[in-house]
Amino acid sequence: MSQSVAARIPRRALSRARALATTFAQPPADALAAWYLRRRRSGIAELITHSFESLSAQAEDGQPDLAVRRAIVDQFHRLYYNDPGTWLETRWMGVDAWKCPLDLWIYQEILHELRPALIIECGTAHGGSAGFLASICDLVGTGEIMTIDIESKPGRPVHPRITYVLGSSTDPEVVATVRARLPTTGNVLVILDSDHSAPHVERELSVYAPMVTVGSYVIVEDTNVNNHPVLPDFGPGPMEAVSAFLTANDQFVVDEGRQKYHLTFNPRGFLRRVSPP
Repeated sequence: MSQSVAARIPRRALSRARALATTFAQPPADALAAWYLRRRRSGIAELITHSFESLSAQAEDGQPDLAVRRAIVDQFHRLYYNDPGTWLETRWMGVDAWKCPLDLWIYQEILHELRPALIIECGTAHGGSAGFLASICDLVGTGEIMTIDIESKPGRPVHPRITYVLGSSTDPEVVATVRARLPTTGNVLVILDSDHSAPHVERELSVYAPMVTVGSYVIVEDTNVNNHPVLPDFGPGPMEAVSAFLTANDQFVVDEGRQKYHLTFNPRGFLRRVSPP
């Protein structure tokens, strides 16, 4: 936005938008809906318009209004996540994938960069994401997928690069099966998308993070639950497990560059290995 356009945005509009950012930051969907009904005829549409305009405007110190941007992103995140017609209807080649497409795009960028020899996926569901990963591996010309789940579902994609493993991701026999497939050369990528309770994710991190090669990733999915910013009543989940893991482990760092599209179901969940054991 040009300086002349930015100058026309009233200061009080930006101030009120910041106040709205605080209001928008945490309310559950039902409270937000009630809030909209109360405020609908009191100029809220105009304030929201100004808050979007302020994203392109520059504050006096030359920095964008990060509070307003964060509030808008979080509110869209809630809208997108709570709509049953979005990610729950996301399919790869006709198979349910249950992912945010923006995250899938990041996955293909990672696969193109790393050309992993092995991808370990904890949590298969219907197999759409495994099928997606296998398709990208076909395009880059390398890679195998071992995908683990406690249930066997009909209709999962059949692909020569995919191996389905039945059992808990933390079961010693399953872990031994995966370890036996670790390559002697090439990158190893891990994706955690099974039981999202914090204790289970912490156990998965303790088991599978050491398998990740330097420069590659362990991706902890659905760190957005437990009010980060969706499902506020979920309880400690992947985000809390990531925080505990990083506190005790300096071999991994959060790669915030993988959140470049703003909307991600895995905030702070792209953990890149920066050093060996």
